[in-house]
Amino acid sequence: MTNLETLFKESLKPSGLRNNNVQTSPAVNTKNNKQAAYNKQTDNENVDKTIINNDIFKDTKEKSPPLNPTNHFFDFDEDNFSSDIFNNSMLLKPLNQETRHGFDEEYTKLAVFESDFLFYFDDKRHQTNGNPVDEETIKMDKDRLYQPITDWKIGKERIKTVAAALVLCLHLGVDPPDVVKTQPCARVESSIDYLDYQDSKKAIEAIGKSLQGRYELLSPRTKYKLSLDPCVEDLKRFCNSLRKSCKNERVLFHYNGHGVPKPTTSGEIWIFNRGYTQYIPVSLYDLQNWLGAPCIYVWDCNQAELIIKNFNSFVEKRKQDDLQGKHDPASPSSIEQFSNCYQLAACRADEFLPMNEELPADLFTCCLTTPIEISIKIYLMQSPLKDTKYSILFKNSKESNIREHHNRDKNNFSKMPDIVIPGKSTDRRTPLGELNWIFTAITDTIAWTTLPRDVFNQLFRHDLITAALFRNFLLAKKLMPIYNCHPVSHPSLPDSIINHPMWKSWDLAIDQVLSKLIDSMLNPTAAVSQQMLLNPKQQQDDPLLKYKSGLNSLSTMSLSSQRGPQNVPLNLNQPKNNSELADGSVQQQYSDFFVQNLTAFELWLKYGSSKKTPPEQLPIVLQVLLSQLHRSKALVLLAKFLDLGPWAVYLSLSIGIFPYVMKLLQGPSAEMKPILVFIWARIMAIDSKNTQIELIKEDGYMYFMQIVRPDFTTPTRQIINGSSASLHNNKKFSQYKMVNRNVLQDAVPVTSDTSGITENQKAMAAFVLASFINGFELGQKYCFNLDFIAQLNYYAENSETALLRQWSILLLSFLYKNTPLYKYVILANKNEPNYGVLTSLSKTLKDPVPEVRTATLVAITEFVSDVNEQEVAFKMYQDLQIQYNNIQQQLFGLQNNPMGSSMQNQSSMITNQHQLQQQLQIIQSNLQILQNNDVKDTKQEEVRLIVSALSVLNDGSSVVRKELVVLLSKFVNTYMSFFIVIAFVDLTEELVQNDSLRNQGTGGNSKTKSIGHNSIFNTVWKSLLILSEDPHEEIRSLVDLVIGRILFELNDHPELGAIVLKLEKQVISKNVNLGRVNKFTTKNGTFDEGNLTKSESKTLLSSVFSPDNFSKNNNSMNETSRKNDFSINKKDDAEEVENKTESIVTKFFDALKTLVGNNGNEMDNFGISNNENSFSKRLAKLSLINQQYKVSPPAKTPRFDKAKLPKNLDTYLKSKFFDYSKEYFTCPQMHKEELDEPGSVNYLRKQWKTERNDKIIKTTQDEKELSLYGDWSNQLISIDNKTVPKKFKFTQFENYLVTSDERDTIRCFDWKDKENPNSSFSNGNSYGTRISDLSFINEDDDSLLVASTSDGVMKVYKDFHSTEETTLVACWRGFTDMLMTPRSTGLISEWQQSKGTFLIGGDVKVIRCWDALTESVEVDIPAKTSSLVTSITSDQLAGNIFAAGFSDGTIRVYDKRVDPRESMMRLWKSGSSGAGNKSSINSLKMQRGGFRELVSGNNDGAVELWDIRYQEPVFGFSATGFDGKSSMTSAQVHEHAPVIATTSKSIELWTTSGDSIGMFKNVTPLNSVVGSLTSKNLSFVNSLIFHPHRMMLAANNLHEASINIYQCVENF
Repeated sequence: MTNLETLFKESLKPSGLRNNNVQTSPAVNTKNNKQAAYNKQTDNENVDKTIINNDIFKDTKEKSPPLNPTNHFFDFDEDNFSSDIFNNSMLLKPLNQETRHGFDEEYTKLAVFESDFLFYFDDKRHQTNGNPVDEETIKMDKDRLYQPITDWKIGKERIKTVAAALVLCLHLGVDPPDVVKTQPCARVESSIDYLDYQDSKKAIEAIGKSLQGRYELLSPRTKYKLSLDPCVEDLKRFCNSLRKSCKNERVLFHYNGHGVPKPTTSGEIWIFNRGYTQYIPVSLYDLQNWLGAPCIYVWDCNQAELIIKNFNSFVEKRKQDDLQGKHDPASPSSIEQFSNCYQLAACRADEFLPMNEELPADLFTCCLTTPIEISIKIYLMQSPLKDTKYSILFKNSKESNIREHHNRDKNNFSKMPDIVIPGKSTDRRTPLGELNWIFTAITDTIAWTTLPRDVFNQLFRHDLITAALFRNFLLAKKLMPIYNCHPVSHPSLPDSIINHPMWKSWDLAIDQVLSKLIDSMLNPTAAVSQQMLLNPKQQQDDPLLKYKSGLNSLSTMSLSSQRGPQNVPLNLNQPKNNSELADGSVQQQYSDFFVQNLTAFELWLKYGSSKKTPPEQLPIVLQVLLSQLHRSKALVLLAKFLDLGPWAVYLSLSIGIFPYVMKLLQGPSAEMKPILVFIWARIMAIDSKNTQIELIKEDGYMYFMQIVRPDFTTPTRQIINGSSASLHNNKKFSQYKMVNRNVLQDAVPVTSDTSGITENQKAMAAFVLASFINGFELGQKYCFNLDFIAQLNYYAENSETALLRQWSILLLSFLYKNTPLYKYVILANKNEPNYGVLTSLSKTLKDPVPEVRTATLVAITEFVSDVNEQEVAFKMYQDLQIQYNNIQQQLFGLQNNPMGSSMQNQSSMITNQHQLQQQLQIIQSNLQILQNNDVKDTKQEEVRLIVSALSVLNDGSSVVRKELVVLLSKFVNTYMSFFIVIAFVDLTEELVQNDSLRNQGTGGNSKTKSIGHNSIFNTVWKSLLILSEDPHEEIRSLVDLVIGRILFELNDHPELGAIVLKLEKQVISKNVNLGRVNKFTTKNGTFDEGNLTKSESKTLLSSVFSPDNFSKNNNSMNETSRKNDFSINKKDDAEEVENKTESIVTKFFDALKTLVGNNGNEMDNFGISNNENSFSKRLAKLSLINQQYKVSPPAKTPRFDKAKLPKNLDTYLKSKFFDYSKEYFTCPQMHKEELDEPGSVNYLRKQWKTERNDKIIKTTQDEKELSLYGDWSNQLISIDNKTVPKKFKFTQFENYLVTSDERDTIRCFDWKDKENPNSSFSNGNSYGTRISDLSFINEDDDSLLVASTSDGVMKVYKDFHSTEETTLVACWRGFTDMLMTPRSTGLISEWQQSKGTFLIGGDVKVIRCWDALTESVEVDIPAKTSSLVTSITSDQLAGNIFAAGFSDGTIRVYDKRVDPRESMMRLWKSGSSGAGNKSSINSLKMQRGGFRELVSGNNDGAVELWDIRYQEPVFGFSATGFDGKSSMTSAQVHEHAPVIATTSKSIELWTTSGDSIGMFKNVTPLNSVVGSLTSKNLSFVNSLIFHPHRMMLAANNLHEASINIYQCVENF
């Protein structure tokens, strides 16, 4: 990439300089520079002010520059140009070879090359119009960005397993008659060999006790009951008692049928009679009636699948019976509850259980209850290394000297491995605990990647024991097929689980642990071996067992309930390093499973995240959060994953991230705060409603309050009216302040934070709190604290980070939203130091960032009283009084009750009394606040805020203006009665004035002030009328709803409605003479008032003032009202607003004209019909081309559909800014967006554009020489614009020519590719106005088009080359007092890419500088003349100097760096060089490249070159062919080449030294329709423009629709 400084130095040569002066590197992230520009800081131009007086502007006594002997030109450097020039018949004069204006010296002192230029109007607010994504877009989710999972949270509807029935039908010693067992056969049940017992009864009791112990490891809180070899009566009684005790909760039913026949095909299982002489069948239907539902069944018997099939058949039968009204009265549960039954079966319907003597007889039960143990044993039995590496593990335990096992006979080794894994299943620092941890992660991963999301949540997240059983069932599906037995379940799980790749990771983890175990056995004296062997296998009588959550309980849902040995919550603090634990010990890793998977997840984030598919490592990452060893890295990776977008957050929530991050908030580790607040911000941006209650339960909100204010302490919470309060009765409002400080001294906001938390992270914490309290009254009560508000107030005014300022203000607004009590507390403390919220809001309205200004308007909106605020406050007062009386009675009862004799009772009563006294004082304080509030003072503060808010009426950001409409709509809704009067008075006054003008020719001389004059209501009403003519369609539509509601209410008013009806009839009757005759008029043409009912009149008013018709004709703002528009020196704000607005009656008549002028028949019902004399048709005939407004389709407005707006407004508009703002936290922050990643399509496209732009610059610089001696008359193409173009312009690097006609149509042509169709769209400017200027911004990247209109409106478009994709990015009113006169030039603009500034002028007395970054006025520079501004040009590199041409023939030079009153540095008069007479300046241009020639041209034909260092022109010449009878229409200089073009009836080319190098006619093509209407010999060239780089120009003739493009070629 070309170095910026090198490119600048090259630009000083004849090769020139490209637009924007620099080529920005595509690798530079301009967003970071933009964010820095958003920070509030003093504007430092880094320019030596001495340059102004000493270097650039010399003493005015020096009238002209020093000249060489030719008296006109500097020395000519022959090395820079080809000698071919001198072979021409005419020798050209030497050209200037030095940079004009002393810019070469100034540029060397600038720091412009040290930073890259920004791109403008590409922020989120421009791409989205400040609107959030609608639900329809989220549902469609074309880009798979959301993939919403709304039911991620486990609510109260989840069912717990509270009891278990362990039914064992073994009948030890007696085989069932239908099963032929092998000899030897498996006989071990629950690790118990019944042959070791002489009494079978004791044996089955031991087996039952062992089975119960295993289940208790899964879920110790479940109540287990044994039923050993039961009979029918016992089983029935047993099941009925369980259902009765469990009510509607789940029951576990474990059935071991190894000692009974296999299930029947008709749906029966077998048990015994009381004498054990017979096998008795029990129908599953009966079992359902006994046990009820919901249940989870474990069937460990032969052909167990038969049970599942028949069970489900019976459930279906019950459903059919219920549909027929035959519900079984014996059933204790409903059909829906039976649908929640789960079943696990050991084998298929045609399979038998394994009988291998090496295996336990209850292999299926072992898989479900002791998965680690059985998994290791089968792994060793199936391993090919069992005779070598693992042979020591098969050693008979009775043999001595294990290290000599290699010398022993093979007969000394058993077939079943004899192994005990050391440690405890709940201690992850031991081998057994780590294996259990790994097993949980692997099975969760397998289930999550295999099962549907709803099934996964249902089975693995709702209930602890259900999740453990299904998790272990996955292992059974993996192991038991080895022995030709295939477990089944309901719901059914896919067979793909058997071959899931994660099982290989499980085998690897087992191998690693076993390898270390073998090393420890062979070297027992080693330190590592001692640590591994320290904890033997946990015995059943372990006293800590009852405190353990047990095997396989490490699910995400149980994290918040995990506790240590003394019932203390688990410590989740971050260790000092990855290997050292909190107690100082070093944790040994027995497997690298988690390390490897974290690495795999990191690689997936880097290379695979773009596919937006679930990563299989995600459940493992969440499990790692339980460990102190890798928690830090896991949190960082999790944050990066959540940063991918909403889809990643939804995935994490669905798998169970919430309990993890909730528990982590209880840790005091400062190192985790930045990453935790980042994670929580992502979660709250997606779903805050499901998290609010949880943050209350664990005081999680305090975590974020302490991030915002580090010294914030937890107050002693007293839930009285929800206040988090402390007792300080000697200080006002002390219950809303912190408790750990002297109450006589108010807390000072923290100005210097040493906690290491950045302001961006504080902004995230403020967002989390704002989401927490938004719409959550309890959260609002807990967070409301004056000291916390003082801190937010400080951030809003003083923070250098715009994001923190924005969210501090939004959080402030939510703290008092919809709660009069807190609003009154704010009012009462408005004059207190640090607590002046209202004063801060007035200041932040001037913030440079539009989002901060918008947030301020949201805060003001929430402060404005709602229509029922007084009723809410009164109800709150009554509720507090009731609470006060109740607590007083309780306190009185305690005081009169004699104390107990024990010290404990006395202490308890004293504590209760103290708490009740605290509650009384808090309630009493709240009652005083409500009682002492001054309503008048509240209203006055609201009025002050409204007046302050009206300062953004003409803000450059549409987002700000839209929020202002929302604010005004609430103000209107609250004070509707006042606005009805204001609207009525305005309507009647305008009608009277119009009648007076028609009858007397004068406007009435009465100076009597009307009702409401200069009131806030009149000011707001006028402001609404101004906003109804806003250039932004959405704002106009919203204002129409507000005004329409006022008019509807006026029409329905009980007293004024009848008067309004008469006024409507009067308006209609006066329009009858226009030829509109219908059912409401008589045969004589007079209006029959009796035929028009009030309902019909109301419909008429609704039709006239509907949103569709209210703003159709917005060209009716008369000249008088525009002359009285806002001016710079006006002081009366009310008069400013009043004079600015359009008349309401004018709107009424215009709306009628609009309806009449339509071709439709919508007014037929009201007596108004169309005829040939309609207004629109007469207006159309005035145009030569008969071109109408809005012929082309309008540009799209992002995220706005007018059809979705309500037809009528019932209340006030609701702000969407909070929902829009929180989308910031769903966008990538830790990495670039996918489109900006190297290798992406967008990245490659930008890289290609950069290379193309450099190639164009390099190629065109070599053509400068050609521009002096080449042929410019070579016509490249002729473009038919369809209508007469008034303005057209080339883009720098794209092959586009953009044109605008005399009205509102903009077209874009590809001048190089004729096959590429042109695009056209409507600019949407008002009727009677035109597009006065076109310009482009961000041309190094994706160009944006700026269209300026004659009424002062500026609009920015993207994708203007496509009719379907053209989008309005931004629009605002550059000037509010533009005069639309025939001589007006409209709004003239000059864009400075280096500064991000628009310089605009017109028929006004100032030149305004608009800052594109802040979308606000930077400065108004007095023009110091009343003449029209005809052209503006500026230095494009430094951007400090600009010049303006005026209609009086003068040119003025200004410097933005000095005081605006003294900024004019030069005053030049055209024609002073003697080249012509003084006349209106029609063109003024400073080259962007080359030697920065400043060229002017006037109507008299004088072309002059200027240097801002001198008072007189450098030289001038008169364009050929001007005889005084005709005028020069244009004079343009090429941006880089030393060529000037002048136009009259022909086009003539000149060098910058004044030599003519060519002349030709702009010939109109023969196929031009419009061209035939005018004489070619008399046609003047209307407009001409050079291409910014290429040696090309475009021109068109007056009244012709064609545009001819010429390209300079060599003369042969």
